[in-house]
Amino acid sequence: MPLLTVEGRKYRLGVITGEDLAWTIPVDERTIALEVLRQPSDELPTLFLRAGSRVISVSLRGNEGQRVYFVEVNGRPLIVDLEEDSPSDRASESTRIDGPALVNSPMAGKIASMKTSVNTKVEEGESLMVLEAMKMQNEIASPRKGTVKEVYVKHGDLVKAGDRLCLVN
Repeated sequence: MPLLTVEGRKYRLGVITGEDLAWTIPVDERTIALEVLRQPSDELPTLFLRAGSRVISVSLRGNEGQRVYFVEVNGRPLIVDLEEDSPSDRASESTRIDGPALVNSPMAGKIASMKTSVNTKVEEGESLMVLEAMKMQNEIASPRKGTVKEVYVKHGDLVKAGDRLCLVN
């Protein structure tokens, strides 16, 4: 699970769910409802959200491999750091599963690239595809060593959180 640090205080984040303009995100032991006010665009690469009475703006800047987040809540800038799980960390959490492993989308987004196909042998933690969400590239990793038996999506497909992506046996 990603770890969010805001002004020195740490929070565990769950998977963002929802669609269109209404999202929810588990934060530690609570669930926060978010209303999307404006999605990022090429002209304005900032995400605007509302959580209760708070308006939150999130901008992602940086080069490949470097992510710097600029966050403001009601116009007040915050010092924010997001530590994301590595593909091998995510894969190791699910290696206790017996039988085929269904890989689901952790969030809504667009399949930016495919790195596997049916009957491809994969290693635990190996990238299967890249999911683009909120202008971020997210590697979808194999939860185990095995063979890709089914692929349910293709490059360019739009997926929702929980949608089936592929099956690894």
